[in-house]
Amino acid sequence: MLSFGSLMITFSLVLMGSITWLGYLFSKRKMQDSDSYFTAGRDISTAFMTATFIAYAVGTGLIFSPGEMAYLEGLTAMIGYGLAISLSYIVFLPVSGRIKELIPEGNTIGEYARVRYGKIMYIVVLFVSIVYMFCLLAANLIGAGIAFNYIGHVPLYIGVLVIGVPVIIYTSYGGLGAAIFTNGLQAILITPMLFITALLAFRNSGGTVAIYNGIQEHAPDFLKVFHPTGLEFALMIIIAVSAAELLNQALWQRVYSAKDIRVVKKGLVSASLMTFPMTIVAASFGLMAVAYNIELPHPSIATALMADNLLPPWASMIFMMIIVLAATSTASDALAGFSSIASLDIIKSFMPNLAPEKAVLVGRISTVVFGVGAMLVAFKAPSILFLLLTADLVAAAAVIPVVAGLFSPNISGNAAALGTILGILIGLPLFLNNQHLLSFVTAIIVSSAVIFVYAKISPARFDFNKLKEHIRAVD
Repeated sequence: MLSFGSLMITFSLVLMGSITWLGYLFSKRKMQDSDSYFTAGRDISTAFMTATFIAYAVGTGLIFSPGEMAYLEGLTAMIGYGLAISLSYIVFLPVSGRIKELIPEGNTIGEYARVRYGKIMYIVVLFVSIVYMFCLLAANLIGAGIAFNYIGHVPLYIGVLVIGVPVIIYTSYGGLGAAIFTNGLQAILITPMLFITALLAFRNSGGTVAIYNGIQEHAPDFLKVFHPTGLEFALMIIIAVSAAELLNQALWQRVYSAKDIRVVKKGLVSASLMTFPMTIVAASFGLMAVAYNIELPHPSIATALMADNLLPPWASMIFMMIIVLAATSTASDALAGFSSIASLDIIKSFMPNLAPEKAVLVGRISTVVFGVGAMLVAFKAPSILFLLLTADLVAAAAVIPVVAGLFSPNISGNAAALGTILGILIGLPLFLNNQHLLSFVTAIIVSSAVIFVYAKISPARFDFNKLKEHIRAVD
């Protein structure tokens, strides 16, 4: 009889093989030109846009990290994480409209930075974007790896490979279109599966009274809304996630890929409404772990471990497939985002006359290299939350300089670059010293002060028409 771990591998391979095959067929039918590889033909509908926003959110940032913080800090931290993921899409609404208006033929956030701010800020934005997407990809692979390791007793590297290799295959071949199409499949599967397994786990846990009594016994402060460290984390994560998503290449790509801005806004609002309850449901497993006084072998495994403890084997296997789908959804988005930056920003800087078909080839090679690098980091399995917060901090230092440049013509490239670099240099030591809320607030205040003081003293007077003139579709 096959062990649970062997069955996890078998079902995961079947699931990933099916998604890879469907992604390949979709890409083969839909990829009409090179621009389709990077922007999915710029005709994504509301249904797919909503699904891709949901599937992007339902990665490790929703399945693992909220449960980790509910286990470590309690109810307020859990609610804060749910608000952070949900509100980040609402915060992105006005920014998405401005992007679509100013850069209708855009491809990357990097090309915006190059035209708007010049070479120095262009390099800074590329650094921030690459760090963010690399941490995002590695975190999702780690989530899959530790689930295989601690639940299925399978070596961590096997779990990473089972997820990483298929995602690299279909994303490198089909680009953004393949990522969005498979996001649709993943969202359709994850949403009902998460609620059904969570409901079953809640029933098997003994219900509200049992969970409440368990938390009261083992960590009564976790039930207090104004629990100091929980409240501090909630404020920090709302700032961190909102700032990071405003600079997320994956979200900018989806703005470029949409039929029109109404599609983007409907997708953002719908996804915002869906992701809050989904985050709370996933995070509740962390509170259940507190109630049961479970000792965790890894800080990020609370959700998966409690699901396995509370569910019958068949339902636990379904939950493991949720993890597989969640990890692949966000991982493919990170890979598709990096392939665009690598090809259209980095390589094209050295080869400005790069042919469209060669740009696609570079994107495919870059996807493979980036994916392999992230898998190597995932083999070490650092904390998922630590990786994501590190990426968020770097993004937080750049968010105001980048986003303000979409609305104000007076911000210069030198000020934007200086503000971002100072924000990172001052905020990072605070973060590493576990002053997390202070680190994010400091990074944002420092970068904002630099750009707005500089704009007052020496306004740049940028002509926004240059964005449309210089930023064009690939073909």
